[in-house]
Amino acid sequence: MEERNLELDDDGKLKLKKAKTLESDGSGDAEDIVIEVPGFEGFAQDDDGTLRSDNELARRSLAQEQERQGRRERAEKTFEEAERLFAEGDLDGAGEKYLDSASLYGADWRPWFGVVRVQTKDLTDFSGIYECEQAYDKAFRRMNAEERAGLAEKYVPSLEKQAAECAQESARLREQDAAEREAARPQVSEQYKKALRRMIVTAVLFAVFAAAAIALAPFVRSVPDASILIPCVICAAAAVVLFVMTAVCLRFFISAKLARSRNLREGTTAAGMRARVCAETEELIRSVLEDLKKQ
Repeated sequence: MEERNLELDDDGKLKLKKAKTLESDGSGDAEDIVIEVPGFEGFAQDDDGTLRSDNELARRSLAQEQERQGRRERAEKTFEEAERLFAEGDLDGAGEKYLDSASLYGADWRPWFGVVRVQTKDLTDFSGIYECEQAYDKAFRRMNAEERAGLAEKYVPSLEKQAAECAQESARLREQDAAEREAARPQVSEQYKKALRRMIVTAVLFAVFAAAAIALAPFVRSVPDASILIPCVICAAAAVVLFVMTAVCLRFFISAKLARSRNLREGTTAAGMRARVCAETEELIRSVLEDLKKQ
């Protein structure tokens, strides 16, 4: 039994592959029979299988190149307009133009970095940097070492100054946070102890009166007069009132306990929260500096 496959070689010849199976002689060797077929000079085959002439392909290739060149030119003009708007302080308008330029020619890193400059006010305010993470990544992936070095020369000195200022401000605010928590600690501890004592007293009294009411309840019907009923009712009413008071005291105790926990934890004051923001900003600036200095 034989298998035959027809293949077209790269040189335009038709190859007939003849494979012997084990049923013939057991060797499994293959034999190739090559048949020359006429070529079609001046024609080429598209991806969809359509034959087109060299002139047609050249015309289409030229048209595509002209279209690409036109898009690049429009992208460059749009980028220049974005730069002008940015210099005039129109950040919203500049951002839209940077995005338009990137949509026309996305291989250029400059419009992507322009979006980053808009969101960070030319790398001076990093509160909006998370809104342009994709533009930031695309910009740094597309720029070469020389372009990165140019940006580093322009921005590194100011960024290093900003990072140092953030570090100093963060340290100062942490010290202020510690001082404020230390000053408030005696009062916070006293409120915690007072709330604890109140809760314990009301809880104990509630337990005593509730136990008395439960103990007197079985004797109410056994005594003909109200000598047992009245104390039982008073104890039950007192237990109810003390239960409510215990619940209120428990609420104040939980609040005092949370306040004491916050007082013992770093960064819980207003100064501590600002210190955390400064530390996060410094970390962001350091990462930008690392990307700019990367070779």
